[in-house]
Amino acid sequence: MGMDEKQTPSEEQPNELTRKMRQWQRTNPHATLTEIEEAVEAELAQLRKQLVEEMVREKEAASQELPDCRQCGQKMVKNGQRQRELKGKEGQTIQLDRQHWRCLSCGATLFPPG
Repeated sequence: MGMDEKQTPSEEQPNELTRKMRQWQRTNPHATLTEIEEAVEAELAQLRKQLVEEMVREKEAASQELPDCRQCGQKMVKNGQRQRELKGKEGQTIQLDRQHWRCLSCGATLFPPG
């Protein structure tokens, strides 16, 4: 990659992870193999969480299609963002801002799961 090419946050993550782990190793020079593995796993879990949140945000930003109301079939309108907390595969909490929808015809609301 050239000097003037910009990296996206996702591309920068592995470099940041390596930097963090080297810094951790300097402050923990006598760490056992188990302690090193636990430190790496903790950082990887955080990275996984960030990547999942980022990918879901990008997916939602790309999909701005107005859904049809499940009650009456009319197009729904945006009704603000709501935060949703989900449990990730590794047990960590993933926080997502999800679009809340409302039908102006019948008043039904839609808050996408997962």
